Amino acid sequence: MTFTGKTAIVTGGTGALGSVVAKSLFDAGAAIAIPYNSEKSLHNIPKAWANSKDRVLLTMTDITAEEQVQRFTDEVVKRFKSVDFLVNAAGGYIGGSTIDEVMLNDWDSIIKLNLTSAFLMCRNALRVMRKRKSGRIINIASMPAVTPSAKKGPYSISKRGVITLTETIAEEVKGSGITANAIAPSIIVTQANKESMPNSDHKKWVTPEEIADLIVYLCSDEARSINGNVIKIYGGV
Repeated sequence: MTFTGKTAIVTGGTGALGSVVAKSLFDAGAAIAIPYNSEKSLHNIPKAWANSKDRVLLTMTDITAEEQVQRFTDEVVKRFKSVDFLVNAAGGYIGGSTIDEVMLNDWDSIIKLNLTSAFLMCRNALRVMRKRKSGRIINIASMPAVTPSAKKGPYSISKRGVITLTETIAEEVKGSGITANAIAPSIIVTQANKESMPNSDHKKWVTPEEIADLIVYLCSDEARSINGNVIKIYGGV
């Protein structure tokens, strides 16, 4: 499977999941564009990419800000001429409070980070993809978005919004050469998750590599008929 000549935007591409996704797409031949929010977050980016400027674009961007998302998209198109794949792996988590305990600023923050960012990136990518009559959008949802649980309300609702966003796009792009799908993982094997849940059975969790392999497939020509799905990847949970 090769993506030579294709361009992928990976939000959250400097994070534990997104960096693995970006590397998998890069290794398959795609040019990679990553919006990042701080210099400190670049530690997950392969050092070799510093010499791959013809295939790598790293731009500091607030993906919850409309003007900055537009500026970033314009830069991607100017550099690589297209947006073929969009993977929205950026996001955050807030938990531990029942709905009656949730503070409005926490609600606003997680909705903006998880849902507004996905909306802005999808909207801009779609405008480019429609002109080319091809494209793949993959949004990362979560298991609590499919099956909500107590004290995860704002997070679950924001990620459920990502699913509905994806399903809506899928209906709107039918027959256009564009597809949109969501992936709902259970707990992902990351250092942060292992540290926050040290007594859990980490072998039952899903690895970033497993999710990345699925994303690579969804971006392929072989997956052109897969549209509007929420794909559960729960591991042994």
